[in-house]
Amino acid sequence: MMVKWLVSGLVAGLLTFVISLPNGRADSSNTPSADGPSLDETMGFIKDMWDACATMRSGLQRMAPKDGAPWQLDRTAKVDVVVRPPSGLQFITRLNERMRFGGALDLQAPVEKVQEFDLRAMSPEVSSEREGEGTNLYGVRMRCTRAACVTEWVATLLIPGKPMHELKTGRLVVTNLEELVYEDRAPKDKPGEKKGELSLPVCDAAAAESLSKALSHAIIKAGGKKPLF
Repeated sequence: MMVKWLVSGLVAGLLTFVISLPNGRADSSNTPSADGPSLDETMGFIKDMWDACATMRSGLQRMAPKDGAPWQLDRTAKVDVVVRPPSGLQFITRLNERMRFGGALDLQAPVEKVQEFDLRAMSPEVSSEREGEGTNLYGVRMRCTRAACVTEWVATLLIPGKPMHELKTGRLVVTNLEELVYEDRAPKDKPGEKKGELSLPVCDAAAAESLSKALSHAIIKAGGKKPLF
């Protein structure tokens, strides 16, 4: 009787073990986010990457718009990244675009752009992009899984003590974005805009590719999902 009971117990235990195997494999296969660096490590990498090439300059690039009129664009950007645990990011971008039209007109547009978002509300489909054919202007583009998950506002900047029209007529050349101040009031006094997509400048093609992968991984780690439709 004792032997018969032991055999029955062993058979029952073996069946239970075999039945439970597929469930165990299914559970592990449904958690791909467990692979790779943690969310904290990835967020740190993203910040360090932008800090390493925070100031970027495109150099004058000749563009050919559809109307055929030749013009040149020189873009300078300074990006600061603020990590807001557990999954928030803020990008502060000081940007100046200097545009020359046929050598006769020179315009500058210095602005400060602030973009805030939560990775949990983003889509992991992040793409690197090149702004215009034949240029070295690169960026990373992201979008929300739900509407109105990105807060963005822009403030106009100028050189202290200089009227804004001098920038517009090309009498001044902005070389140091840190010396610029708000034209009339700080951005916090301006209402934020809710948008579903954002583009962030990066220093080169390699950084754009690396950061797009890092942001996609961070979004998956944070719980972001692709939009249903």
